[in-house]
Amino acid sequence: MNPHNIRLVALDMDGTLLHEDKRISRRTLQTVQKLADAGIRVVPATGRGLDGLRGTILQVSPICHAICSNGAAIQDPASGAVLEETPIPIPEAIRLLEYYRDRPLFFYLHTSQGPVRPEGWKESGLAARFPYLRFDTSTVPDLIQWLGGTKASLWKIGVFPHSDQAFQEMLREGSPLPSMKLMRTGECNIEINSVHASKGNALKSLCARLDIPMSSVLAIGDNQNDIEMLRFAGVSVAMGNAKEDVKSAARFVTGSNEADGAAEFLERYFWG
Repeated sequence: MNPHNIRLVALDMDGTLLHEDKRISRRTLQTVQKLADAGIRVVPATGRGLDGLRGTILQVSPICHAICSNGAAIQDPASGAVLEETPIPIPEAIRLLEYYRDRPLFFYLHTSQGPVRPEGWKESGLAARFPYLRFDTSTVPDLIQWLGGTKASLWKIGVFPHSDQAFQEMLREGSPLPSMKLMRTGECNIEINSVHASKGNALKSLCARLDIPMSSVLAIGDNQNDIEMLRFAGVSVAMGNAKEDVKSAARFVTGSNEADGAAEFLERYFWG
Protein backbone atom coordinates (compact mmCIF):
# COMPACT_ATOMS: atom_id res chain seq x y z
CA MET A 1 0.00 0.00 0.00
CA ASN A 2 1.18 3.50 -0.82
CA PRO A 3 1.98 5.07 2.57
CA HIS A 4 0.45 8.34 1.42
CA ASN A 5 -2.97 6.66 1.49
CA ILE A 6 -2.71 6.48 5.28
CA ARG A 7 -4.83 9.16 6.95
CA LEU A 8 -4.95 7.87 10.54
CA VAL A 9 -2.43 6.04 12.72
CA ALA A 10 -3.77 4.23 15.80
CA LEU A 11 -1.14 3.53 18.44
CA ASP A 12 -1.25 1.34 21.52
CA MET A 13 0.73 2.63 24.49
CA ASP A 14 1.97 0.02 27.00
CA GLY A 15 4.22 -2.50 25.31
CA THR A 16 4.13 -0.51 22.07
CA LEU A 17 5.08 3.17 22.29
CA LEU A 18 6.25 2.99 25.89
CA HIS A 19 9.40 1.31 27.17
CA GLU A 20 9.15 -1.09 30.09
CA ASP A 21 9.74 1.82 32.48
CA LYS A 22 6.51 3.34 31.07
CA ARG A 23 8.34 6.25 29.46
CA ILE A 24 8.18 7.34 25.83
CA SER A 25 11.48 7.92 24.07
CA ARG A 26 12.53 11.14 22.40
CA ARG A 27 12.85 9.26 19.11
CA THR A 28 9.26 7.98 19.30
CA LEU A 29 7.88 11.41 20.21
CA GLN A 30 9.72 13.03 17.33
CA THR A 31 8.52 10.38 14.88
CA VAL A 32 4.89 10.65 15.95
CA GLN A 33 5.09 14.45 15.90
CA LYS A 34 6.35 14.23 12.33
CA LEU A 35 3.22 12.26 11.41
CA ALA A 36 0.99 14.88 13.01
CA ASP A 37 2.87 17.67 11.24
CA ALA A 38 2.20 15.87 7.94
CA GLY A 39 -1.55 16.05 8.58
CA ILE A 40 -1.98 12.40 9.57
CA ARG A 41 -4.37 11.91 12.48
CA VAL A 42 -2.61 10.32 15.45
CA VAL A 43 -4.96 8.41 17.74
CA PRO A 44 -3.75 6.72 20.93
CA ALA A 45 -5.70 3.47 21.41
CA THR A 46 -5.07 2.23 24.91
CA GLY A 47 -6.34 0.41 27.94
CA ARG A 48 -5.39 3.50 29.93
CA GLY A 49 -7.74 6.27 30.89
CA LEU A 50 -7.17 9.74 29.50
CA ASP A 51 -5.23 10.79 32.62
CA GLY A 52 -2.75 8.00 31.90
CA LEU A 53 -1.82 9.57 28.56
CA ARG A 54 -0.59 12.85 29.98
CA GLY A 55 3.19 13.12 29.97
CA THR A 56 3.46 10.53 27.19
CA ILE A 57 1.75 10.68 23.79
CA LEU A 58 -0.17 13.89 24.57
CA GLN A 59 3.12 15.78 24.23
CA VAL A 60 2.43 15.45 20.49
CA SER A 61 0.16 18.08 18.92
CA PRO A 62 -2.45 18.01 17.61
CA ILE A 63 -4.11 14.90 18.96
CA CYS A 64 -7.84 15.37 18.61
CA HIS A 65 -9.13 11.94 19.65
CA ALA A 66 -8.13 9.21 22.08
CA ILE A 67 -9.53 5.70 22.32
CA CYS A 68 -9.39 4.90 26.04
CA SER A 69 -10.17 2.05 28.43
CA ASN A 70 -9.85 -0.60 25.70
CA GLY A 71 -12.30 1.18 23.43
CA ALA A 72 -15.00 1.84 26.03
CA ALA A 73 -14.60 5.60 25.49
CA ILE A 74 -13.59 7.91 22.66
CA GLN A 75 -12.56 11.27 24.09
CA ASP A 76 -11.29 14.68 23.10
CA PRO A 77 -7.96 14.90 24.97
CA ALA A 78 -8.06 18.69 25.18
CA SER A 79 -11.44 18.99 26.90
CA GLY A 80 -11.99 15.47 28.17
CA ALA A 81 -15.34 15.44 26.38
CA VAL A 82 -16.74 11.98 25.75
CA LEU A 83 -17.64 11.54 22.09
CA GLU A 84 -18.81 7.93 22.37
CA GLU A 85 -18.89 5.34 25.13
CA THR A 86 -19.65 1.66 25.65
CA PRO A 87 -20.02 1.32 29.42
CA ILE A 88 -20.45 -1.67 31.69
CA PRO A 89 -23.96 -1.68 33.21
CA ILE A 90 -23.61 -0.75 36.88
CA PRO A 91 -25.83 -3.59 38.21
CA GLU A 92 -23.71 -6.09 36.28
CA ALA A 93 -20.50 -4.61 37.68
CA ILE A 94 -21.86 -4.92 41.21
CA ARG A 95 -22.74 -8.58 40.56
CA LEU A 96 -19.22 -9.21 39.29
CA LEU A 97 -17.51 -7.59 42.27
CA GLU A 98 -19.76 -9.52 44.65
CA TYR A 99 -18.84 -12.75 42.85
CA TYR A 100 -15.13 -12.10 43.41
CA ARG A 101 -15.49 -10.50 46.86
CA ASP A 102 -13.65 -13.19 48.86
CA ARG A 103 -10.77 -13.73 46.44
CA PRO A 104 -7.27 -12.21 46.77
CA LEU A 105 -7.87 -9.64 44.04
CA PHE A 106 -7.44 -5.87 43.95
CA PHE A 107 -9.97 -4.06 41.75
CA TYR A 108 -9.98 -0.51 40.41
CA LEU A 109 -12.34 1.31 38.05
CA HIS A 110 -12.12 3.55 35.00
CA THR A 111 -15.15 5.84 34.99
CA SER A 112 -16.37 8.97 33.26
CA GLN A 113 -15.35 10.82 36.44
CA GLY A 114 -11.81 9.42 36.37
CA PRO A 115 -10.12 6.44 38.04
CA VAL A 116 -11.52 5.10 41.30
CA ARG A 117 -9.83 2.67 43.67
CA PRO A 118 -10.64 1.31 47.09
CA GLU A 119 -8.60 2.11 50.15
CA GLY A 120 -5.60 -0.12 50.74
CA TRP A 121 -3.68 0.39 47.49
CA LYS A 122 -0.43 1.27 49.26
CA GLU A 123 -0.95 -1.21 52.06
CA SER A 124 -1.48 -4.04 49.56
CA GLY A 125 2.08 -3.67 48.26
CA LEU A 126 0.76 -3.09 44.74
CA ALA A 127 1.72 0.59 44.75
CA ALA A 128 5.37 -0.41 45.15
CA ARG A 129 5.08 -3.06 42.42
CA PHE A 130 3.38 -0.69 39.97
CA PRO A 131 4.69 2.82 40.70
CA TYR A 132 3.58 4.08 37.27
CA LEU A 133 -0.08 3.54 38.18
CA ARG A 134 -1.56 6.71 39.61
CA PHE A 135 -4.98 7.13 41.14
CA ASP A 136 -5.33 10.85 41.63
CA THR A 137 -9.09 11.18 41.38
CA SER A 138 -10.92 9.13 44.00
CA THR A 139 -10.21 6.74 46.82
CA VAL A 140 -13.33 5.17 48.30
CA PRO A 141 -13.92 2.78 51.21
CA ASP A 142 -15.84 0.25 49.13
CA LEU A 143 -16.24 -0.06 45.34
CA ILE A 144 -19.61 -1.83 45.49
CA GLN A 145 -21.07 0.85 47.73
CA TRP A 146 -19.62 3.58 45.51
CA LEU A 147 -21.07 2.01 42.36
CA GLY A 148 -24.48 1.81 44.01
CA GLY A 149 -24.58 5.57 44.42
CA THR A 150 -22.75 6.92 41.39
CA LYS A 151 -24.14 8.51 38.24
CA ALA A 152 -20.83 8.06 36.42
CA SER A 153 -20.42 5.72 33.48
CA LEU A 154 -18.23 2.69 34.19
CA TRP A 155 -15.83 1.99 31.34
CA LYS A 156 -13.43 -0.61 32.68
CA ILE A 157 -12.75 -2.78 35.71
CA GLY A 158 -9.06 -3.44 36.28
CA VAL A 159 -7.75 -6.33 38.36
CA PHE A 160 -4.42 -7.01 40.05
CA PRO A 161 -4.36 -10.49 41.61
CA HIS A 162 -2.32 -10.80 44.80
CA SER A 163 -0.88 -14.15 43.71
CA ASP A 164 -0.07 -15.99 40.52
CA GLN A 165 -2.53 -18.71 41.50
CA ALA A 166 -5.38 -16.18 41.75
CA PHE A 167 -4.29 -14.71 38.42
CA GLN A 168 -4.29 -18.06 36.63
CA GLU A 169 -7.61 -19.11 38.16
CA MET A 170 -9.30 -15.93 36.97
CA LEU A 171 -7.93 -16.33 33.46
CA ARG A 172 -8.93 -19.99 33.34
CA GLU A 173 -12.50 -19.30 34.47
CA GLY A 174 -13.08 -16.31 32.20
CA SER A 175 -15.86 -13.82 32.80
CA PRO A 176 -18.62 -15.06 35.12
CA LEU A 177 -21.14 -12.83 33.32
CA PRO A 178 -21.95 -12.91 29.58
CA SER A 179 -22.31 -9.11 29.46
CA MET A 180 -18.59 -8.68 30.15
CA LYS A 181 -15.32 -9.95 28.72
CA LEU A 182 -12.10 -10.56 30.60
CA MET A 183 -8.68 -10.03 29.02
CA ARG A 184 -5.11 -10.49 30.10
CA THR A 185 -3.38 -7.21 29.24
CA GLY A 186 -0.02 -7.69 30.94
CA GLU A 187 2.11 -10.15 32.81
CA CYS A 188 0.07 -9.74 35.98
CA ASN A 189 -3.02 -7.71 35.21
CA ILE A 190 -6.51 -8.41 33.89
CA GLU A 191 -9.02 -5.94 32.47
CA ILE A 192 -12.79 -6.31 32.17
CA ASN A 193 -14.99 -4.41 29.73
CA SER A 194 -18.45 -4.58 28.25
CA VAL A 195 -18.59 -7.41 25.73
CA HIS A 196 -19.38 -4.75 23.12
CA ALA A 197 -16.35 -2.55 23.87
CA SER A 198 -13.09 -3.00 21.98
CA LYS A 199 -10.35 -0.92 20.45
CA GLY A 200 -11.38 -2.31 17.07
CA ASN A 201 -15.02 -1.26 17.38
CA ALA A 202 -14.05 2.17 18.69
CA LEU A 203 -11.59 2.64 15.84
CA LYS A 204 -14.23 1.70 13.25
CA SER A 205 -16.71 4.08 14.84
CA LEU A 206 -14.21 6.94 14.96
CA CYS A 207 -13.21 6.40 11.34
CA ALA A 208 -16.87 6.45 10.29
CA ARG A 209 -17.28 9.73 12.18
CA LEU A 210 -14.22 11.16 10.38
CA ASP A 211 -15.13 9.64 6.99
CA ILE A 212 -11.85 7.71 6.85
CA PRO A 213 -11.94 4.21 5.30
CA MET A 214 -10.29 1.45 7.32
CA SER A 215 -7.99 0.86 4.35
CA SER A 216 -6.43 4.24 5.18
CA VAL A 217 -5.67 3.27 8.79
CA LEU A 218 -2.35 2.02 10.16
CA ALA A 219 -2.45 0.38 13.60
CA ILE A 220 0.34 -0.81 15.88
CA GLY A 221 -0.08 -2.95 19.01
CA ASP A 222 1.32 -5.76 21.11
CA ASN A 223 -1.38 -7.37 23.20
CA GLN A 224 -4.62 -9.34 23.17
CA ASN A 225 -6.71 -6.17 23.34
CA ASP A 226 -5.08 -4.97 20.09
CA ILE A 227 -5.91 -8.00 17.92
CA GLU A 228 -9.29 -6.79 16.63
CA MET A 229 -7.87 -3.35 15.86
CA LEU A 230 -5.02 -4.93 13.92
CA ARG A 231 -7.42 -7.08 11.91
CA PHE A 232 -9.56 -4.08 10.96
CA ALA A 233 -6.72 -1.76 9.91
CA GLY A 234 -5.51 -1.49 6.33
CA VAL A 235 -1.91 -1.69 7.57
CA SER A 236 -1.35 -3.67 10.78
CA VAL A 237 1.87 -3.93 12.76
CA ALA A 238 2.68 -6.12 15.75
CA MET A 239 5.54 -5.36 18.07
CA GLY A 240 8.48 -7.74 18.35
CA ASN A 241 7.62 -8.28 22.02
CA ALA A 242 4.05 -9.34 21.18
CA LYS A 243 2.84 -12.88 21.69
CA GLU A 244 2.35 -15.10 18.65
CA ASP A 245 -1.44 -14.67 18.42
CA VAL A 246 -0.95 -10.91 18.10
CA LYS A 247 1.80 -11.30 15.52
CA SER A 248 -0.37 -13.64 13.47
CA ALA A 249 -3.12 -10.98 13.35
CA ALA A 250 -0.76 -8.38 11.84
CA ARG A 251 0.62 -7.87 8.36
CA PHE A 252 4.01 -6.69 9.66
CA VAL A 253 6.15 -7.33 12.73
CA THR A 254 8.62 -4.70 13.90
CA GLY A 255 11.18 -4.45 16.70
CA SER A 256 10.39 -4.50 20.41
CA ASN A 257 9.11 -1.58 22.46
CA GLU A 258 12.50 -1.37 24.19
CA ALA A 259 14.12 -0.93 20.76
CA ASP A 260 11.61 1.76 19.65
CA GLY A 261 10.13 -0.70 17.18
CA ALA A 262 7.05 1.45 16.51
CA ALA A 263 9.16 4.48 15.60
CA GLU A 264 11.45 2.29 13.51
CA PHE A 265 8.52 0.97 11.46
CA LEU A 266 6.89 4.39 11.00
CA GLU A 267 10.16 5.97 9.87
CA ARG A 268 10.77 3.22 7.36
CA TYR A 269 7.18 3.02 6.11
CA PHE A 270 6.54 6.73 5.62
CA TRP A 271 9.98 8.09 4.84
CA GLY A 272 12.03 5.14 3.65
